[in-house]
Amino acid sequence: MALILMLFQENRDVPRRLFGDRQNSLDFLSDQAIVNDYRLDRESIFEICNLLQNDISRITRRSRALPVSLQTMVALRYYASGSYMSVIGDAHGVSKMAVSRAVRDVSLILSRHARTYIKFPLTDQEQVKVKQDFFRIRGFPNVLGAVDGSLIPIHTPSVEEHLYVCRKGFHALNIQGICDANYQFLNVVAKWPGCTHDSHIWNNSGVCNAFETGQIHNGYLLGDSGYGLRPWLLTPKLAPASPADRRYNVAHRATRCVIERTFGIWKMRFRCLFKGLTLSPERSTRVIMSTALLHNICMKKQLPCEDVSDENDDPEEDIQDQYQPDSQSGIQARENVIATTFGQ
Repeated sequence: MALILMLFQENRDVPRRLFGDRQNSLDFLSDQAIVNDYRLDRESIFEICNLLQNDISRITRRSRALPVSLQTMVALRYYASGSYMSVIGDAHGVSKMAVSRAVRDVSLILSRHARTYIKFPLTDQEQVKVKQDFFRIRGFPNVLGAVDGSLIPIHTPSVEEHLYVCRKGFHALNIQGICDANYQFLNVVAKWPGCTHDSHIWNNSGVCNAFETGQIHNGYLLGDSGYGLRPWLLTPKLAPASPADRRYNVAHRATRCVIERTFGIWKMRFRCLFKGLTLSPERSTRVIMSTALLHNICMKKQLPCEDVSDENDDPEEDIQDQYQPDSQSGIQARENVIATTFGQ
């Protein structure tokens, strides 16, 4: 009798397993359709599934848990479209609650791996490569990255709601990003409420501390005039007085704008960021870090995104009022760059 029951149970599970395979878009979509709908290519999705396998797989039959591949695809579709979870659930044959759990679990695990995919260049070889790439843009020397902040709309928080109201008047997280010349993130800070000034986020970041303590040296970051001028963080001259000053400003702007373009590509590729996250600040932070990781994978593989065009630079970006005064050492460093590089 026990053997008969076991065989019956196994046969009863066969249609469910087959149906589960039919739910998975990897089984029937073309390569181009997968990139269009999920932003990653098939190979990268397999890589992500392997990364998540040990943390989100559930072997119990009683819970009827989704396969890791389906959980991954559901989360990727949410990131890519920003659609309602009920809509994504209908498209994948699962419930709205299952979509919510998949987004929660995948984002949690992916965000823990962010440092593996988002790394500031520390070795001489890495830094030389980054500097050469930046120099090709407009001849600005020794640039290790461009830094800026960007606002990601979120659902109205239930705790300390007023802190999340940004200068634009909506609830948001203020995200600090540093990128290279190839639109890949070198550092992302995603924990500050929308009311926080960019320069405050920078002053309390690990990269800032690394520059101040000399762990990172012999290179510059480029920021807008909302940041205080430092020997390692160069800002534009607000009142250029000479042709050299103006050449410096032109080169600075052309080089620094890669961070604005990076934010724009990131938000257009992962529309949940552009439309706004209907999640708590903590869960929103995990989604933001997960999509930043995925963005670097996409840029490294040069994957296309049909929603991205040259006109899609981040429309929210603007220069805040200066929060921190320029340092004398920063002024001197900027003048040296102007004299040695843009003075001719």
